[in-house]
Amino acid sequence: MEVHVAQARRTTATVLKQWSLPNAPAEDARLVVSELVSNAIIHGSGDVRLRLRLRHDDHELRIRVTDDSTVPARRRRASAAGLGGRGLHLVACLSLRWGVADGGRTTYAVIPTLTEAPLCRRTTQSSTDPMC
Repeated sequence: MEVHVAQARRTTATVLKQWSLPNAPAEDARLVVSELVSNAIIHGSGDVRLRLRLRHDDHELRIRVTDDSTVPARRRRASAAGLGGRGLHLVACLSLRWGVADGGRTTYAVIPTLTEAPLCRRTTQSSTDPMC
């Protein structure tokens, strides 16, 4: 698993560098890619596919990770001693919005590409803890 996540992170870094994305949003994007790809590998099934789309007019980077599972990603409460349960919380904190699509097969996140973006954003997921 670590090899696949590292490859997705490297590929993302290369593409974002080619697109001249500033360092701060590029780092956020690499972390979001790591979390979404990890979740797809651990909780999904089949091949994991990553898609990046830069929207200059909206100042957004859209990240989509798709696998063959129809079980949608969801935020979990992490215990103090637990190793898991924090990934989608990080995604929510770094994204303008995130959610699931394609009948649960795709988890997406939208990263602001302007460096002046707020530190914490609301998620599109229903939650009792919508703020970071």
